[in-house]
Amino acid sequence: MNWRRLYATFQIWFVVCLASGFGAGCNTVVVIGICRKLLGWSDGVSVFGAGIPAFIVMFIVFAKHLPKHLRKAGMLSDDPETFGPWFKRDSKA
Repeated sequence: MNWRRLYATFQIWFVVCLASGFGAGCNTVVVIGICRKLLGWSDGVSVFGAGIPAFIVMFIVFAKHLPKHLRKAGMLSDDPETFGPWFKRDSKA
């Protein structure tokens, strides 16, 4: 089994899911606040009626589009050799 590739895949999925969840969560709070203040909905209706569907939709959209931007920012890399010194081949061995 290629542990370097497994680690790279795990890191990419973890970072993308964490960033997507954080972004979708922050935007969902705004959506819930708008539903409560402007539409006059109660807490339960705004959270379950608008918040959870908005979170799910934004999470999927962010998970689909964020990897490109995270790679451009240098937070993701497909090459396991660039992750750190523990993956570089030892020339003495």
